[in-house]
Order: sequence, then C-alpha cells, then structure tokens
Amino acid sequence: MIAEWMAVLAIALVTAWTVTAVLIPLLRKIKCVDVPGPRSSHVRTTPRGGGMAVVCGMAAGVLLALLFGLKIPGATMFAGALIVAAVGLTDDLFRDVSVLVRLSAQCTAAGFVAYHAGGLERLPLPPPLDQPLGVFAVPVAVLWIVGITNLYNFLDGIDGFAGLQGAIVGLAIAFLGAGAPVTVVGLALAGACLGFLVHNWHPAKVFMGDVGATTIGFIVAVVPLEMAPGAREHAVFTIALCIWFFLADGVLTILLRLLRGEKIWVAHRCHLYQRLVHTGLPHDRVVLAVLGPGAVVAALAVIAHRFGDTGVRWSVVALAFALFFGYYVWTSARERALRHRVAASRAEPREATLSDV
Repeated sequence: MIAEWMAVLAIALVTAWTVTAVLIPLLRKIKCVDVPGPRSSHVRTTPRGGGMAVVCGMAAGVLLALLFGLKIPGATMFAGALIVAAVGLTDDLFRDVSVLVRLSAQCTAAGFVAYHAGGLERLPLPPPLDQPLGVFAVPVAVLWIVGITNLYNFLDGIDGFAGLQGAIVGLAIAFLGAGAPVTVVGLALAGACLGFLVHNWHPAKVFMGDVGATTIGFIVAVVPLEMAPGAREHAVFTIALCIWFFLADGVLTILLRLLRGEKIWVAHRCHLYQRLVHTGLPHDRVVLAVLGPGAVVAALAVIAHRFGDTGVRWSVVALAFALFFGYYVWTSARERALRHRVAASRAEPREATLSDV
C-alpha cells in the first residue's frame, strides 16, 4: 500500500513538473501573462495560468490510484473542483470574469458538495464551542468552502507561497486520512504542488493563477466533508490550522480593508507577506520564514487530531495565535525601520553641485 501511495505522489509531481514546462512558452505565446503594476509584488512580465499543471498533476495521481484499486473520494468533489477550475482558467485567459460570476460558480460547486455530504453537524471547534448547527449545517459548510477557496487565491501573491502551502497541507491531509480515500487526494495535491514549485520558486518562471489557487483552496476545504459525519468537524478544525498563516492573514486583511471602506476583491498589497516583500525581503525568504512555522503548526494539528485530546487542540490554537502575533509584530517592525531609513535619507543634506552656484 505504501508503494502505491508513493507512486501517486511521484506521478503527480512528474506530471505537474512536465506540464508546467510545456505551458510556460505556450502561455507567453498566447499573451496570458501578468504585467507588473503598482499593486504587484513582481518586477517582470510572467506567464500566469500555470496552475493548470497542478490540476493535471492531481488528476494523474487520482487516476493512477484508481488503476491501483485504491479508494478515492466520490465524484462530487471532483465535479465541484472542475467547475471552480474552469472559471479560474477562464479568468486567467481573458481577465473578464466578474466577481458575481466567480462567486456564483463557487457557491454552486460548494452547495453541490455540501448538500450531497450533509454539511457540518456542529461548529468545527473543540469543546465547549462545538455547538450544534441544526438547519445551518449546509450553509456553514458552503461558507467554509467558498471562503477558503477565495482566501487561498488572495494569498497567492508571491513566488512559491501558494505552491509550498499546497504541498504542506497536502501531506497533512494524507496523514489525516490515515488510509482513507482522502489520503490519495492529499498525496496527489502534495506531489502536484511540488512539481509546479520547481518552476514557481523565486524568481518564478510562471504564476499559478486563479485556475490553480482556487482549485487548491476548494479541494482543501472540501476534503473534511469527504469524511464520516462526526469526524468532519474535527477535520475542518485541523485543516484550518494546517493553512493557519493563510487563513489568519487573509481574515485579518479583509477585516482591516472593510473597516477602511475598501473593496476587498480589488487587487492590493496589504497582506502581511506582501508588506514584508515591500520592506526589501526576497520572496523566497518570506515564504520560508512564514511557512516554516506554518509546517510546524500543521504537524502539531495533525498529531492533535490523531490523539483527539481537547487540551492538546487548544494548545495548538494558542501556539498558532502566538506565532501569528509574532509574524505581525515582525512585519510592523520592518515597516517602521523602512520608514525611518527613508525619512533619514530625505533629511540628509546633499552635496553642492555646479548647478547650485
């Protein structure tokens, strides 16, 4: 069984790596590129839509699992992911898909999966906050899926960030599944993200685009609903911790932008990771500095899930909040230092030149 699982991860990795290499010149040829702008974190024109390779890698991994006779989730997950991927690809290619159309498609896909699965019976929090949801079981599940789908896309803003996070959460899902059908999905996701990451690491040769980021976010959010009732709430909680720095940064930034009266769907550079890059840190250093602790939180979350102890779960939450607070303080400190350097440089007297005589 382990050999088959490793083969799933390997075929997903090789497929994503190969397809990405093929896509890069093709995307350039059809002008599917991101041109740097005032809100960009990159400085050169780069192809987007490389997430198609991640989708292909995951598909290859799942198909190989079928050939091996391994158990995989039901068709609803993949049908929903296909809808999200199609809309994301359309937006990458043409840049004219409205927010309303994207949200409608995502809600349709999420509603289809949540209704078929039965939603979430309780709030996905440890006791004593795990209160029954009753008639809100499906709506809360839809909100979770659509929210994570978009948050993941929002956090795909610098080289390697979404790809490495996808690999981390994919491996976490594989261990979380412990041989269940979602194990295949986790391994396929991890392999596909690692294969894509070879081309997406800083300086990136290609960007993931909406087709990759929204599809990964959708699958990550849907995985818990593929588990048995009663276990899926704990799985949602664990997955949230596995993408903690994406989730916390996304929610914090949205709240702050709403308070400022900004349109949250408009491109910006307000996320903590973008602000760190603005202070002069290279993309790869930011990714490793953020997702290194993120991988630790993910590992502890999976261990806590396996032990099933409430105290351990709350301890992981406390650690996650403490690390995110440190992330915020570090970002703010670097921004203050940058402002001081800029102010000092402006205050320095300049040397006299002939034009001043």
